[in-house]
Amino acid sequence: MPRLFVMLSGILFLSFLATAQARAEEGKELFQKLCASCHTIGGGNSVGPDLRQVTERHPADWLVQIITAPDKLAAAKDPAQLELVKKFGMEMPNLGVSRADAEKIIAFLGTGASAPAGQTESAGAPPVVVTPALLGTGRALFTGRIPFAGGGPPCVSCHTIRYPGVHGGTLAADLTGIYATMGDSGVRGVLQSLSFPVMKTAYANRPLKDQEIAPLIALFQDASTGKGRAENVYPYVGVGCFALFIVIALVVKRRIG
Repeated sequence: MPRLFVMLSGILFLSFLATAQARAEEGKELFQKLCASCHTIGGGNSVGPDLRQVTERHPADWLVQIITAPDKLAAAKDPAQLELVKKFGMEMPNLGVSRADAEKIIAFLGTGASAPAGQTESAGAPPVVVTPALLGTGRALFTGRIPFAGGGPPCVSCHTIRYPGVHGGTLAADLTGIYATMGDSGVRGVLQSLSFPVMKTAYANRPLKDQEIAPLIALFQDASTGKGRAENVYPYVGVGCFALFIVIALVVKRRIG
């Protein structure tokens, strides 16, 4: 009887380990897909905090909340969330992650594993050097004059950026300051993963190519310097002067008539 008990206990323990390992493996894939664009594991802070040993710094329930509903934590003035927002300058977006998937990600983070393969390569990519050619291509890709190879919609469909010759949509964020906030590696990670809710739907199975990402990074980098804010004034001044001229001409015509 004792031997049977030991055998059953061993089987249950091995089954538990196998289940936990499977959950961690699924969590690893989810991390690469949803989290790696803004977070590292042992690679230092990026757009968001380094998640190495995060399961030791925060309780599991809080981690589930920050992954599944960060906006609710912010609305509730959660002290830990407010501290992160203050430190990194932005709130974590709600990516629509389910509780089950959040628990898998936490299981992976709890293993103490390093970053999934490919994350280190992305983080180590050399910064884009802005050139006139890259800026021209970036602007054309952003506005849709050059379509994305994968067939995804142009950025201008949802976003705007204060830059000469670019007038975009208002469905999603103004991207003028994205480079100043996220830096080269952060913007690259976002464009590679396309994990934000609207982007995830719009670009499903239509990822951007590396040769498309570099020009967009160059455009965002140049826009972050404020050049667009200064140069974009002139078209509106010209339109205003033309409108004023028309009004004056009509007034003079009425008086003469």
